[in-house]
Amino acid sequence: MHMSEIDVTEKPLPAVRLAARRTVVVEQREIPDFVGPAFAAVAEAVGGPAGALATPIAQYDMGEAGTEITVGYAYDGPELPGVEIVELPAADRAVCGIHLGSMERIAQSWQALQSAIAARGMVPAGPCRELYVRAESDDQSDWVTELQQPVA
Repeated sequence: MHMSEIDVTEKPLPAVRLAARRTVVVEQREIPDFVGPAFAAVAEAVGGPAGALATPIAQYDMGEAGTEITVGYAYDGPELPGVEIVELPAADRAVCGIHLGSMERIAQSWQALQSAIAARGMVPAGPCRELYVRAESDDQSDWVTELQQPVA
């Protein structure tokens, strides 16, 4: 499989309640400067209950003022200082694909997913999400990220 191909699946996305941080960035290159530190800040606020940090998610909502980024962990506990509780809505239909490895190449995977959506005669319908299935190593070589795009 080369860079322009991605295995895609279609499925509904569940609603998710996140303990999160949010911001709006104007330049795409600003995204990594927010995402990593935001995950670290939320992880510190949520603390270490078993499973509390098991589901890291980032949502990207492109708008005229820039990209609104929501970064956090699925969370069902009480409100916490330093984080917002954000409800990501369910989506009846989403096209999803798996990105393997470094975030440096994730833009190509998103382009491939968008091409697959267009090829199926669908259009994006709402903010996209990245679910970090495995994101432990510092060099990102073994990372597994599910790209999720609600569609119509």
